[in-house]
Amino acid sequence: MVDKERITNHIKDLELKNTLYKVIDKAIGVLKNHDYRCTDFLNPYEIKNAISILNAVDDIKYSIYGGYEKSERKVIYIYPYYIFEQDLDIPIKVLEITGNFKFKEISHRDYLGAILGLGIKREKIGDIIIHKDFCQVIVKKDICDFLLLNLNKVGNNSVKIKEIDISDIKYSEPEYKEVSFTVSSQRLDCIISGIYNLSRQESSKIVLSQKVYIDFELVNTTSKAVKEGSLISVKGRGRAIISEIGNYTKKGRVKVKAKIIL
Repeated sequence: MVDKERITNHIKDLELKNTLYKVIDKAIGVLKNHDYRCTDFLNPYEIKNAISILNAVDDIKYSIYGGYEKSERKVIYIYPYYIFEQDLDIPIKVLEITGNFKFKEISHRDYLGAILGLGIKREKIGDIIIHKDFCQVIVKKDICDFLLLNLNKVGNNSVKIKEIDISDIKYSEPEYKEVSFTVSSQRLDCIISGIYNLSRQESSKIVLSQKVYIDFELVNTTSKAVKEGSLISVKGRGRAIISEIGNYTKKGRVKVKAKIIL
């Protein structure tokens, strides 16, 4: 029997632990029923921890799908050790949404909000790839038909939606706004203040309110040192990549460059 408590005992983040419990339940179901099961979409930090857990479970195998090579959010397909991956159905679908967006720029948040507004849970949705006149959305197979029937507006714009093949995914690099600033140290509260032009008091409050993630891991310590290359996510404010931590100024402050993801 798989002991959920024992193999997740080191996890302190309750939200992450609950996610991993669901992954373990999938693995237990596979062992009991000799079938195959798929998780919802997980972010890179959740995937890293899920893999660590699954590697401790005997008699199962798993595969990870995100739709394309650079996908951020992925599902994990769990199946008995004697089944070959090529014999499994692909558990995700790709939808393409098009519309006339000449008079208003449509963002990732607009597309996501339109889908969530239909009652779809976030974990059922993978990456949303934005292009100028359309976007491609990777979703769990079980919500594909519902979206095809019900998604007809994004913002105030009427849209058309169709299913496309996974091989037709067109990756698009995210757009960034570059910012440069100096900080007294590489503490998380200092870095957030610099990126979003906030006071230290405001940024500290945000961190302590459990709204900040570094590389998808929840961080609630203001003194956490931020490294170059880190992805900072702040609920309600977006995400930014720390592209460069440079030299000290004459006043002893650290030069930092960041790319805010638009």
